[in-house]
Amino acid sequence: MKKIAVIGAGLTGATAAANLVQQGYQVTVFDKGRSAGGRMSSKRTEQGYLDMGAQYFTARTDVFKQQVQLWLDAGQADVWPCTTALLCNEDGVVSLKSSKDEQRRFVGVPSMHSPINALLLGIPLITGCRISKLDYRQQSWILWGDNGISYAGFDAVLLTLPPAQAQQLMTQSSLPEVFDTAANLLEPCWAVAMQAEASPAGDAIFCQHPKLRFISHQQYKSGRNSCFVLHFNAAFSAEHLQQPADFWFAEATAVLRDELNIKQTIEPLVAHRWLYASQNDQTAVPGCIELPDHQLWLGGDWSYGGRVENAYLAGFALAQAVIRNYKLQQENA
Repeated sequence: MKKIAVIGAGLTGATAAANLVQQGYQVTVFDKGRSAGGRMSSKRTEQGYLDMGAQYFTARTDVFKQQVQLWLDAGQADVWPCTTALLCNEDGVVSLKSSKDEQRRFVGVPSMHSPINALLLGIPLITGCRISKLDYRQQSWILWGDNGISYAGFDAVLLTLPPAQAQQLMTQSSLPEVFDTAANLLEPCWAVAMQAEASPAGDAIFCQHPKLRFISHQQYKSGRNSCFVLHFNAAFSAEHLQQPADFWFAEATAVLRDELNIKQTIEPLVAHRWLYASQNDQTAVPGCIELPDHQLWLGGDWSYGGRVENAYLAGFALAQAVIRNYKLQQENA
Protein backbone atom coordinates (compact mmCIF):
# COMPACT_ATOMS: atom_id res chain seq x y z
CA MET A 1 0.00 0.00 0.00
CA LYS A 2 1.46 3.36 -1.06
CA LYS A 3 1.87 5.96 1.69
CA ILE A 4 1.13 9.55 0.72
CA ALA A 5 1.86 12.71 2.71
CA VAL A 6 -0.39 15.70 2.06
CA ILE A 7 0.94 19.02 3.36
CA GLY A 8 -1.87 21.51 3.86
CA ALA A 9 -5.34 20.72 5.25
CA GLY A 10 -7.36 23.21 3.24
CA LEU A 11 -9.94 22.10 0.70
CA THR A 12 -7.33 21.05 -1.87
CA GLY A 13 -5.44 18.86 0.58
CA ALA A 14 -8.62 17.37 2.05
CA THR A 15 -10.04 16.59 -1.39
CA ALA A 16 -6.82 14.95 -2.56
CA ALA A 17 -6.56 12.93 0.65
CA ALA A 18 -10.17 11.74 0.52
CA ASN A 19 -9.91 10.66 -3.12
CA LEU A 20 -6.66 8.80 -2.52
CA VAL A 21 -8.04 6.98 0.52
CA GLN A 22 -11.05 5.91 -1.54
CA GLN A 23 -8.61 4.29 -3.98
CA GLY A 24 -6.82 2.36 -1.24
CA TYR A 25 -3.88 4.64 -0.51
CA GLN A 26 -2.63 5.31 3.02
CA VAL A 27 -2.67 9.06 3.58
CA THR A 28 -1.49 11.37 6.37
CA VAL A 29 -2.32 15.08 6.26
CA PHE A 30 -0.13 17.74 7.90
CA ASP A 31 -1.04 21.34 8.70
CA LYS A 32 0.67 24.12 10.62
CA GLY A 33 -2.64 25.39 12.00
CA ARG A 34 -4.62 24.14 14.98
CA SER A 35 -7.29 22.61 12.76
CA ALA A 36 -8.16 21.89 9.15
CA GLY A 37 -9.70 24.51 6.92
CA GLY A 38 -7.10 26.89 5.53
CA ARG A 39 -8.77 29.94 4.00
CA MET A 40 -12.05 28.04 4.04
CA SER A 41 -12.38 28.31 7.79
CA SER A 42 -14.44 30.02 10.48
CA LYS A 43 -13.27 31.45 13.78
CA ARG A 44 -15.15 30.29 16.86
CA THR A 45 -15.96 33.19 19.20
CA GLU A 46 -18.43 34.14 21.91
CA GLN A 47 -20.53 35.58 19.08
CA GLY A 48 -20.56 32.21 17.30
CA TYR A 49 -18.68 31.30 14.15
CA LEU A 50 -17.22 34.16 12.12
CA ASP A 51 -16.34 33.43 8.49
CA MET A 52 -13.06 35.30 8.18
CA GLY A 53 -11.91 33.61 4.96
CA ALA A 54 -14.12 32.36 2.15
CA GLN A 55 -17.60 33.81 2.59
CA TYR A 56 -19.40 31.30 0.40
CA PHE A 57 -18.82 28.95 -2.52
CA THR A 58 -20.52 28.28 -5.83
CA ALA A 59 -20.69 25.12 -7.94
CA ARG A 60 -20.38 25.29 -11.72
CA THR A 61 -18.72 22.03 -12.76
CA ASP A 62 -20.47 18.66 -12.63
CA VAL A 63 -17.87 17.06 -10.35
CA PHE A 64 -18.16 19.83 -7.75
CA LYS A 65 -21.95 19.99 -8.03
CA GLN A 66 -22.03 16.30 -7.10
CA GLN A 67 -19.80 16.90 -4.07
CA VAL A 68 -21.83 19.91 -2.93
CA GLN A 69 -25.00 17.83 -3.15
CA LEU A 70 -23.41 15.22 -0.88
CA TRP A 71 -22.60 17.95 1.65
CA LEU A 72 -26.14 19.33 1.41
CA ASP A 73 -27.68 15.89 1.92
CA ALA A 74 -25.47 15.28 4.96
CA GLY A 75 -26.27 18.67 6.53
CA GLN A 76 -22.63 19.79 6.19
CA ALA A 77 -23.55 22.65 3.85
CA ASP A 78 -26.58 24.79 3.13
CA VAL A 79 -27.75 27.34 0.59
CA TRP A 80 -27.02 30.93 1.59
CA PRO A 81 -30.24 32.82 0.72
CA CYS A 82 -28.42 36.11 0.45
CA THR A 83 -29.47 39.36 -1.15
CA THR A 84 -26.74 40.92 -3.27
CA ALA A 85 -25.75 44.54 -3.68
CA LEU A 86 -23.03 46.67 -5.25
CA LEU A 87 -21.08 49.32 -3.37
CA CYS A 88 -19.25 51.86 -5.53
CA ASN A 89 -16.96 54.63 -4.40
CA GLU A 90 -15.48 56.59 -7.29
CA ASP A 91 -13.63 59.76 -6.42
CA GLY A 92 -15.47 59.93 -3.12
CA VAL A 93 -18.92 59.54 -4.67
CA VAL A 94 -20.64 56.63 -2.91
CA SER A 95 -23.49 54.59 -4.31
CA LEU A 96 -25.06 51.44 -2.90
CA LYS A 97 -27.70 49.63 -4.89
CA SER A 98 -29.30 46.24 -5.20
CA SER A 99 -27.62 43.96 -7.73
CA LYS A 100 -29.70 40.80 -8.02
CA ASP A 101 -28.46 37.66 -9.70
CA GLU A 102 -29.51 34.02 -10.00
CA GLN A 103 -26.28 32.52 -8.65
CA ARG A 104 -26.73 29.87 -5.94
CA ARG A 105 -24.30 30.37 -3.10
CA PHE A 106 -23.47 27.85 -0.39
CA VAL A 107 -21.88 27.87 3.07
CA GLY A 108 -20.55 25.12 5.30
CA VAL A 109 -22.70 24.26 8.34
CA PRO A 110 -22.27 25.09 11.14
CA SER A 111 -18.92 26.52 10.02
CA MET A 112 -17.24 27.06 6.68
CA HIS A 113 -14.74 24.27 7.34
CA SER A 114 -17.40 21.64 8.10
CA PRO A 115 -17.20 20.17 4.56
CA ILE A 116 -13.43 19.87 4.94
CA ASN A 117 -13.80 18.06 8.26
CA ALA A 118 -16.22 15.69 6.53
CA LEU A 119 -13.70 14.92 3.78
CA LEU A 120 -10.97 14.24 6.35
CA LEU A 121 -13.11 12.02 8.58
CA GLY A 122 -11.05 8.95 9.51
CA ILE A 123 -7.89 10.24 7.81
CA PRO A 124 -4.86 10.86 10.07
CA LEU A 125 -4.41 14.62 10.51
CA ILE A 126 -1.40 16.08 12.29
CA THR A 127 -2.03 19.74 13.18
CA GLY A 128 0.26 22.32 14.73
CA CYS A 129 3.03 20.87 12.57
CA ARG A 130 4.89 23.12 10.16
CA ILE A 131 6.94 21.00 7.77
CA SER A 132 10.24 22.82 7.29
CA LYS A 133 12.18 20.37 5.12
CA LEU A 134 11.59 17.45 2.77
CA ASP A 135 14.22 14.76 2.21
CA TYR A 136 13.95 12.21 -0.61
CA ARG A 137 16.16 9.17 0.02
CA GLN A 138 16.12 5.83 -1.73
CA GLN A 139 12.69 6.52 -3.26
CA SER A 140 11.18 7.42 0.11
CA TRP A 141 10.29 10.77 1.64
CA ILE A 142 11.18 12.01 5.12
CA LEU A 143 9.30 15.07 6.38
CA TRP A 144 10.92 17.24 9.04
CA GLY A 145 8.78 19.40 11.30
CA ASP A 146 10.10 22.65 12.71
CA ASN A 147 9.81 21.02 16.13
CA GLY A 148 12.54 18.56 15.17
CA ILE A 149 10.19 15.59 14.77
CA SER A 150 10.56 13.59 11.55
CA TYR A 151 7.94 11.58 9.68
CA ALA A 152 9.37 8.90 7.40
CA GLY A 153 8.35 6.25 4.93
CA PHE A 154 6.20 8.20 2.45
CA ASP A 155 6.17 7.17 -1.20
CA ALA A 156 4.90 10.54 -2.43
CA VAL A 157 4.25 14.08 -1.21
CA LEU A 158 1.50 16.51 -2.20
CA LEU A 159 2.06 20.20 -1.43
CA THR A 160 -1.17 22.16 -1.23
CA LEU A 161 0.33 25.30 0.29
CA PRO A 162 0.22 28.84 -1.11
CA PRO A 163 2.90 29.13 -3.84
CA ALA A 164 5.26 31.35 -1.82
CA GLN A 165 5.23 28.89 1.10
CA ALA A 166 5.55 25.89 -1.20
CA GLN A 167 8.54 27.42 -2.99
CA GLN A 168 10.19 28.29 0.33
CA LEU A 169 9.83 24.68 1.44
CA MET A 170 11.20 23.46 -1.90
CA THR A 171 14.21 25.78 -1.57
CA GLN A 172 14.88 24.66 2.01
CA SER A 173 14.75 21.07 0.74
CA SER A 174 17.16 21.66 -2.20
CA LEU A 175 14.37 20.87 -4.65
CA PRO A 176 13.81 22.55 -8.04
CA GLU A 177 12.30 25.99 -8.56
CA VAL A 178 8.80 25.39 -9.87
CA PHE A 179 7.24 28.88 -9.88
CA ASP A 180 8.24 31.84 -12.01
CA THR A 181 6.26 34.26 -9.86
CA ALA A 182 5.44 32.43 -6.64
CA ALA A 183 5.22 35.60 -4.58
CA ASN A 184 2.75 37.21 -6.99
CA LEU A 185 0.15 34.48 -7.49
CA LEU A 186 -1.80 35.22 -4.30
CA GLU A 187 -2.36 38.65 -2.78
CA PRO A 188 -3.03 39.67 0.84
CA CYS A 189 -6.35 40.54 2.45
CA TRP A 190 -7.28 41.96 5.83
CA ALA A 191 -10.64 40.62 7.03
CA VAL A 192 -12.51 42.49 9.77
CA ALA A 193 -15.63 41.34 11.66
CA MET A 194 -17.84 44.02 13.20
CA GLN A 195 -21.04 43.80 15.26
CA ALA A 196 -23.89 46.23 14.54
CA GLU A 197 -27.61 45.74 15.13
CA ALA A 198 -28.54 47.11 11.74
CA SER A 199 -30.42 45.83 8.71
CA PRO A 200 -27.87 45.49 5.92
CA ALA A 201 -28.44 46.81 2.42
CA GLY A 202 -27.39 43.37 1.23
CA ASP A 203 -26.02 40.16 2.69
CA ALA A 204 -23.39 39.91 -0.04
CA ILE A 205 -22.09 43.33 -1.06
CA PHE A 206 -19.64 43.37 -3.94
CA CYS A 207 -17.38 46.41 -3.94
CA GLN A 208 -15.91 48.64 -6.62
CA HIS A 209 -14.00 50.62 -4.08
CA PRO A 210 -10.50 52.01 -3.38
CA LYS A 211 -10.27 49.98 -0.14
CA LEU A 212 -12.79 47.13 -0.19
CA ARG A 213 -13.49 44.04 -2.26
CA PHE A 214 -16.43 42.46 -0.39
CA ILE A 215 -18.75 42.95 2.59
CA SER A 216 -20.71 40.04 4.02
CA HIS A 217 -23.51 39.99 6.56
CA GLN A 218 -24.06 36.69 8.37
CA GLN A 219 -27.71 37.02 9.37
CA TYR A 220 -28.92 34.28 7.00
CA LYS A 221 -25.94 31.95 7.23
CA SER A 222 -26.88 28.73 9.00
CA GLY A 223 -25.11 28.35 12.34
CA ARG A 224 -23.86 31.94 12.59
CA ASN A 225 -24.84 35.01 14.52
CA SER A 226 -25.53 38.32 12.84
CA CYS A 227 -22.47 40.48 12.07
CA PHE A 228 -20.61 42.20 9.24
CA VAL A 229 -17.36 40.87 7.76
CA LEU A 230 -15.39 43.29 5.59
CA HIS A 231 -12.68 42.11 3.20
CA PHE A 232 -10.28 44.87 2.24
CA ASN A 233 -8.82 44.64 -1.25
CA ALA A 234 -5.30 43.50 -2.08
CA ALA A 235 -3.86 46.94 -2.83
CA PHE A 236 -5.09 48.56 0.40
CA SER A 237 -4.23 45.47 2.46
CA ALA A 238 -0.69 45.36 1.04
CA GLU A 239 -0.18 49.10 1.58
CA HIS A 240 -1.10 48.76 5.26
CA LEU A 241 -0.08 45.15 5.79
CA GLN A 242 1.67 45.69 9.13
CA GLN A 243 -0.97 47.91 10.71
CA PRO A 244 -2.45 46.67 14.03
CA ALA A 245 -6.02 45.52 14.52
CA ASP A 246 -7.13 48.93 15.82
CA PHE A 247 -6.29 50.50 12.46
CA TRP A 248 -8.54 48.00 10.67
CA PHE A 249 -11.34 48.37 13.19
CA ALA A 250 -11.27 52.13 12.60
CA GLU A 251 -11.31 51.68 8.82
CA ALA A 252 -14.20 49.20 9.03
CA THR A 253 -16.18 51.48 11.35
CA ALA A 254 -15.75 54.40 8.94
CA VAL A 255 -17.07 52.31 6.04
CA LEU A 256 -20.09 51.11 8.01
CA ARG A 257 -20.87 54.63 9.25
CA ASP A 258 -20.17 56.69 6.15
CA GLU A 259 -20.93 54.35 3.27
CA LEU A 260 -23.51 51.88 4.64
CA ASN A 261 -25.11 54.66 6.73
CA ILE A 262 -25.26 52.61 9.93
CA LYS A 263 -26.23 54.76 12.90
CA GLN A 264 -26.41 52.06 15.58
CA THR A 265 -23.58 51.08 17.92
CA ILE A 266 -20.70 49.36 16.11
CA GLU A 267 -18.41 47.03 18.04
CA PRO A 268 -15.17 45.47 16.75
CA LEU A 269 -14.91 41.69 16.96
CA VAL A 270 -11.94 40.21 15.06
CA ALA A 271 -9.33 41.41 12.56
CA HIS A 272 -7.41 38.75 10.67
CA ARG A 273 -4.59 39.14 8.16
CA TRP A 274 -4.40 36.71 5.26
CA LEU A 275 -0.99 36.97 3.62
CA TYR A 276 -2.12 34.77 0.74
CA ALA A 277 -5.78 35.27 -0.09
CA SER A 278 -7.17 36.49 -3.40
CA GLN A 279 -5.82 35.47 -6.80
CA ASN A 280 -3.75 38.03 -8.70
CA ASP A 281 -5.62 38.27 -12.00
CA GLN A 282 -2.57 39.79 -13.66
CA THR A 283 -0.58 36.56 -13.23
CA ALA A 284 -1.07 33.50 -15.40
CA VAL A 285 -2.34 30.45 -13.52
CA PRO A 286 0.13 27.52 -13.54
CA GLY A 287 -2.27 24.57 -13.17
CA CYS A 288 -1.21 21.66 -10.97
CA ILE A 289 2.52 21.03 -11.00
CA GLU A 290 3.75 17.46 -11.42
CA LEU A 291 7.26 16.24 -10.58
CA PRO A 292 6.80 12.47 -10.94
CA ASP A 293 10.55 11.82 -10.93
CA HIS A 294 10.54 13.19 -7.38
CA GLN A 295 7.14 11.67 -6.50
CA LEU A 296 6.03 15.22 -5.74
CA TRP A 297 2.92 17.12 -6.80
CA LEU A 298 1.77 20.69 -6.08
CA GLY A 299 -1.61 22.37 -6.40
CA GLY A 300 -4.21 24.64 -4.86
CA ASP A 301 -7.00 27.02 -5.77
CA TRP A 302 -4.23 29.11 -7.36
CA SER A 303 -3.73 26.35 -9.93
CA TYR A 304 -6.89 27.36 -11.77
CA GLY A 305 -7.56 30.94 -10.77
CA GLY A 306 -8.80 31.09 -7.17
CA ARG A 307 -12.29 30.35 -5.79
CA VAL A 308 -13.34 27.52 -3.48
CA GLU A 309 -14.46 25.33 -6.36
CA ASN A 310 -11.01 25.51 -7.94
CA ALA A 311 -9.44 24.37 -4.67
CA TYR A 312 -11.62 21.27 -4.85
CA LEU A 313 -10.83 20.71 -8.54
CA ALA A 314 -7.10 21.01 -7.81
CA GLY A 315 -7.32 18.40 -5.05
CA PHE A 316 -9.24 16.08 -7.36
CA ALA A 317 -6.64 16.60 -10.11
CA LEU A 318 -3.73 15.95 -7.75
CA ALA A 319 -5.24 12.67 -6.59
CA GLN A 320 -5.86 11.58 -10.18
CA ALA A 321 -2.28 12.46 -11.14
CA VAL A 322 -0.86 10.31 -8.33
CA ILE A 323 -3.16 7.41 -9.23
CA ARG A 324 -2.16 7.64 -12.92
CA ASN A 325 1.50 7.72 -11.97
CA TYR A 326 1.36 4.51 -9.94
CA LYS A 327 -0.82 2.79 -12.48
CA LEU A 328 1.77 3.60 -15.15
CA GLN A 329 4.55 2.30 -12.91
CA GLN A 330 2.68 -0.98 -12.51
CA GLU A 331 2.16 -1.29 -16.25
CA ASN A 332 5.87 -0.71 -16.91
CA ALA A 333 7.09 -3.01 -14.14
